[in-house]
Amino acid sequence: MNGLELKKWRRLLGHTQEQAANEFGVTRPTIQNWEYEITPVPVSVGLASRQLARRWKQRPEFGPITLVYASAPLWRTPYSVDELLTLFCRRYPDNHTAFLRVLELMNSSSFFNPMILDENNVIIWSGPQLMEECEKLHERS
Repeated sequence: MNGLELKKWRRLLGHTQEQAANEFGVTRPTIQNWEYEITPVPVSVGLASRQLARRWKQRPEFGPITLVYASAPLWRTPYSVDELLTLFCRRYPDNHTAFLRVLELMNSSSFFNPMILDENNVIIWSGPQLMEECEKLHERS
């Protein structure tokens, strides 16, 4: 990650330099030095920024997103019956709306390996994590 990418990341999340500094446990002048490329951005900051962006995208109101799931398990066993696998992809305005759809599909016999992707096809919610979040939503309602 370079200084321009850090600045772009910070603006995507709506952070000031001070807020970004708090996220990384550094001072505001450190962020400023990285953004102006006076000093290089540490690799650890680049890695942490990806995780922080992913968490930011996991907000219920974040979207648009794509819910992807398969009609059968993706990983076959020697005892699996051969059947045609269908991959479903559907756009939703936000995570919350997709969660509601997952809740509808959870007990279906043709709902496997779900995930939620952002507009760049980067995984926001992976299968187990997505199912856990939907279970929490179901318990709250």
